[in-house]
Amino acid sequence: MSSNYEEVKKFAEQSLGEMPEVIELLFGIDEGSAMEQFQQNKALYLGRMSLPLKIRVLIAISVALANGPRESAMIHYKLAKRFGIEPLEILDAIRITKMALMSSTLDSVYEMIDVFGELPIEQAESSDVISILGDLEKKSGMIPDRVKASSRFSINLLKEHLREKKAMLTPLKLQNKDVYAIALGVSVSIRDRECQKVYLKQFLKSGGNREEVEDILTTARFLSGNRAFVNGIKILDDLRNQRTGENVPFK
Repeated sequence: MSSNYEEVKKFAEQSLGEMPEVIELLFGIDEGSAMEQFQQNKALYLGRMSLPLKIRVLIAISVALANGPRESAMIHYKLAKRFGIEPLEILDAIRITKMALMSSTLDSVYEMIDVFGELPIEQAESSDVISILGDLEKKSGMIPDRVKASSRFSINLLKEHLREKKAMLTPLKLQNKDVYAIALGVSVSIRDRECQKVYLKQFLKSGGNREEVEDILTTARFLSGNRAFVNGIKILDDLRNQRTGENVPFK
């Protein structure tokens, strides 16, 4: 094997415990592609320095859970166990992921209002709704537009959304700053601009900084793009067999 392969294998075994299957397959097809994958992994994910490794791995799990495939989530779950991340911290990440995904569906209320109209003004501007929105603004520093829109479409929807958010963003083990880092990573990966604004503001309010945000963004970018390779494992395996002349049945 080439010196590049030995370098990658050494790094992978020291940091991950094993050579990633994608990189192993790429070395059998095109060494340049394998090295590009390796360098991206270091530059965008495992080699970052501002955000703790634990949080980067939890972001990776969450982005994989939010976007698929399942195999990607399991790869990073194995990393989490190797690095000693606690079960309740992993459960926190899963709950945060669910909340970010549920929040993104509120974009639909604009269309619902277009079709069904807004609530009567006496309901939409009741003392109950004003109190709920005022409390949200006090705690978060802002009221997202689609939350305001939800209050004009369904008060029950508004209340349930805020109940879910309070429950699932209250961590079992993680710190609040870590919660918002993970939520921001998921929101970036699903291109939810409104949630990105909310979670970015909360992350900074909790003590986050520019360099840590860059780590969140690069980790989400790497995991989002890496779906192409993880989804294509069987294709890569077949391509490698063609290159090496092995007659292995395509599974």
